[in-house]
Amino acid sequence: MTNWKTVLTELSQRPKDHARFLNSISLMEYMGARKIMKSQHEESISADVLAHMAEEIRHAQVFKKMALKLSEGHLVSYEEEHLLAGHEARAYMQAVDQGVAGVLKKQDSYYNYLLSTLLIEERANKVYPFYAQLLEPYGFATQIQKILREEEHHLKEIEDHLKEKQSLSSQQMEHLRELETAAFMVLIEAVSLHLRCQREFQLTP
Repeated sequence: MTNWKTVLTELSQRPKDHARFLNSISLMEYMGARKIMKSQHEESISADVLAHMAEEIRHAQVFKKMALKLSEGHLVSYEEEHLLAGHEARAYMQAVDQGVAGVLKKQDSYYNYLLSTLLIEERANKVYPFYAQLLEPYGFATQIQKILREEEHHLKEIEDHLKEKQSLSSQQMEHLRELETAAFMVLIEAVSLHLRCQREFQLTP
């Protein structure tokens, strides 16, 4: 299996490609905020949910600013040519959301929100600490560390809220985490393939 740390390390050494991937992360953060908005009923939105929406939008903005800086202002949109593995980035968010819905087998948008957020925040808490080291030479480490602290806070809140819901079995949670990992690795494999093609192109006489 491709090592995601190795892929991100190589990617960080290619500023133009890296900028496009940062833009893809911005897209995923934006999609996360949009999914929260669409999943919640207006009359039941809490202060915590509003705060989560606002922070996800701000995270999207932070990654967008990084992408703009590394691309000298060129990556202004989420069009495919401005993204790296954009299709897989979108598919990751959809796979997690639909995977949770498939396990719940009922319309419970709030529970879906909690479980989807749990899986995505768990991933962020694995990836962002390592990513902060790669972004340090660009002066972005402090921003990533701040996002990480907020993601850790989100994760704790979600875990507390899930304690109030009827919990899934350990087998169901294992299934969901395997599904999330598979979707994440599809994204990483797409980035790895792009980097491999770039290397081969450079070696062509």
